[in-house]
Amino acid sequence: MESLWGYDIIYPMKTIPWEVDSSKFSDSYVAGFLDGDGSIVATLEKRPERRRFPYRVRLKLNFTQHNRHRKMVEKLRDFLGGVGSVREVASHNLVELVIQDRNQVEVIVKRLLPHIVLKERQAKLMLEAIAVYNKSKVNVRSSLSEKEFAKIIALVRGIRKLNSHTGGKQTI
Repeated sequence: MESLWGYDIIYPMKTIPWEVDSSKFSDSYVAGFLDGDGSIVATLEKRPERRRFPYRVRLKLNFTQHNRHRKMVEKLRDFLGGVGSVREVASHNLVELVIQDRNQVEVIVKRLLPHIVLKERQAKLMLEAIAVYNKSKVNVRSSLSEKEFAKIIALVRGIRKLNSHTGGKQTI
C-alpha cells in the first residue's frame, strides 16, 4: 500500500469486461442501465414510395457502452432473452445492443417498466404506440387508419420531445 502525505492510497479494483458476473443482472439493474446508458428511441423515416403513409415509424431500445465492455453487452442481450443485435459503432469506440422488433420491444419495456425511473414517460408512450399498432393488426399486416397513424405520430413526437439532443428531427 502506498502513502501520500501520511494517507494510505487504496486503488479501486478494476472490473475486467470478460469477468462480468451476469448472475448479478436483474430487471432493476437493466432498467437502471436503460435509464443511464440506454435510450428509448422513436424515429420517422421518410418513405415516399409508400402509398398510404409517407413515413415509417421505428421504435427501438438501445443499450450503449464503450467497446471494451462488449462482453457485458452480449451478456445483457442473453439476459433479455437473446433479442436484438449487438452492433459496433467504430467511429465512437462504442458497442450497442439494439432492439427494434416491435414485439420484442413491447416485451422488454413491459418487463422493465416497474423499475424505470428517468425514462418512464418515454416507455409508457412507446407502449401506447405499440398498443395502437396491435389494435389495428388484421392477420399479419397492419391496417392503420389515418386517425391511428396520426395518434402514433403524436406519440412519437412525445417520445422525441422527452429525449435530449434528439438528432435528425423530422417534422410532419
